[in-house]
Parts: sequence; C-alpha cells; structure tokens
Amino acid sequence: MISILLVDDEPLANCQMQAFLAAFPEVEIAGVADSLAGARECLATRMPDVVFLDVEMPGGTTFSLLPEIDDATQVVFVTAHERHAVEAFAVAAADYLVKPVAPERLAETLRRLMAPAADSSATSESDPEPVGQDSADCPRLSVPLRNSRHKTVISIADICWIESLRNYTRVALHSPPRLLVFRRRLGEWLADLPEDTFARVSRSEVIQLAFVTGTEWKSRSETTVFFGEGVEPLTLGRASTLRLNALLGDG
Repeated sequence: MISILLVDDEPLANCQMQAFLAAFPEVEIAGVADSLAGARECLATRMPDVVFLDVEMPGGTTFSLLPEIDDATQVVFVTAHERHAVEAFAVAAADYLVKPVAPERLAETLRRLMAPAADSSATSESDPEPVGQDSADCPRLSVPLRNSRHKTVISIADICWIESLRNYTRVALHSPPRLLVFRRRLGEWLADLPEDTFARVSRSEVIQLAFVTGTEWKSRSETTVFFGEGVEPLTLGRASTLRLNALLGDG
C-alpha cells in the first residue's frame, strides 16, 4: 500500500485523478490540496509515500514545496506544460505526467512507484546497507541518495544503466530490479566504473553492455533499450542508439 497526496488548483483535475487512482486497491489517497498553503498543511500533518504535484499554482510553483518533502517521498509532476519537464527531472522527480493524463500512462507510473522502495535499503551514512548482488568479489560503492542525507551501498556489477540529471543521476539495478535516484554526477560514476564493462553512449547515458537484452525502435529519434524482466527500460536518442548498436556489433 502506498499513500499519495494530490496537489492541483483545478478541482476537476483532482477529482479525475482520484477516480483514476480508485482503480488501484494498493493506493491510498492521503490528502488533496488545491493551494500551496493547503499542500504545506497536508505535508506537515502526514508525509505521504508519493506526492503528485501540478507545477503552476496561484502564488507560485510547486517547486517551492520540494524542501518540505522528505527524501523518502517520491515526487511526480502532473502538468499541462511540457516545458517544465527538464526542471522536474533536474530535481530528481520520479516521473512527469502531461495533462490530460491517460489511464495507461498513470498505470505505468504507479507500477514504477510500487516497485521496491528506493529508500527501503537506506540507513544512516555511517551504516549503509547493501543493495543488489551479494558476492564479496563485486566492487561496491556507498552512494548518497537524492538529498544526500542518507547513503546506500550498491554493487557495480548490478548496475544496468545510469542517466544524468544534472546534479543527480538515475540508476537502474538488476537484482532486485529497482530504479534509484542519487545525488551524484555522472562524472563521479565514470571514475569508478570499469571501461571494459560500461559504455558511455551519450553525454548523459552509461550502459552496462552485458545486461542489454534487446532494443525496440520507436521512431526516427527514439529507441527503447531493454535489460531483462522487471528492469526499467532506457529510452535513447538516434545518436546514442547508433553508438550502442556499434558497440553491440549490430550496425
């Protein structure tokens, strides 16, 4: 069961989202706010597992709420304006939905959110717990989670791909499949990754080639790369796809 707070100044949008979420018995609506003040009151009363945020609100944007949201709480932006997407992912949003939200797109987001929680393995920086493969032969890294108040330990051998989000990175792990967001730049990862195992296919994407199970062409500018059951796929642009195909010997 995950709890969700809805923040949107449009009553119809809040009602529609509640109707969509009612189809998921594992979801609990923790609160509904139609203003920044109302959202702050809800957050002070109960911190949910997930916050769905419209971006533009009377008196400001919901980006101003981020410092008041716990590190363990996932953030999903829901807005009619695609121009906010870059800023949303730069602050390590779990997802970005464009209105009108399609039920199948919402279902995809919920599937990600209800995967094993990223912070379930987080402890204090002085006592991090390992995530992923257990072999003592696998090099491990202690890496700060999104707001750097906590760290977790991951095995390098368990990393499927890394995507840069400016000061943050999204990392897909293989065993068990999960997607984590770290306060760590891509360059810091590259300094620790073996060059014979990982390939940088673009300025913002690094892939462990051995985990690639297939690719699916979406359009002239997009290809989806798959890494096995349960692992979050990665979408690449045309240049990145050509680079990957060359490394895999497919073109």
